[in-house]
Amino acid sequence: MYKTLFDVFADQSHFLKRLPRWSDLQPRQRALIAALAIILTTLLLGSTAAFTQFHRTPLLVLGMFLGVIVSRVLTQFLAPKIQSLATGFLGGITTGNIASKEASLSKGISALADLVNKLAASIISKTQAPPADFTQPVTLCIWIGIVTALVILATNAYYANQESSTVGERVGNLALAPANVTSIAAGQPAPAQPN
Repeated sequence: MYKTLFDVFADQSHFLKRLPRWSDLQPRQRALIAALAIILTTLLLGSTAAFTQFHRTPLLVLGMFLGVIVSRVLTQFLAPKIQSLATGFLGGITTGNIASKEASLSKGISALADLVNKLAASIISKTQAPPADFTQPVTLCIWIGIVTALVILATNAYYANQESSTVGERVGNLALAPANVTSIAAGQPAPAQPN
């Protein structure tokens, strides 16, 4: 795992230093809290979009929220070199080839938006709420999520390539991992790792 911009901001915030640290929680507690937060936020924003007259605004916020979640996962588990290559690939998209790349991505996003629209229509049909077409708002939500994730990924890759930045450094003592693999392959017990 790698240190990300999220970690740097959390380390520099005086308010966040007073709160219980995420790293102090057990992995099961962290997974439970994160999963519940993602599910509840998605349900809250999705139901707000479905059962009120405001369809676009909650889905835009949902797109940004999910984009941040995806970028957090990508920046933490992908090496800075891979992040740099991904953003370099995106920098190689020109006005000459964007139409073909955008068209194929747009087809996939439209198909996903149609699926979500059908699912929402089937749920709404069982309630007294008036039916609505969510194809355009859901498409916009997905695009916002993708763009948000890519911008954060590009920013993280930029800071990971700076000499003075701690972004992109490995978290934890991962230098012992090759010794463990070698000893396990040789049939010997793995050496004890310090905590």
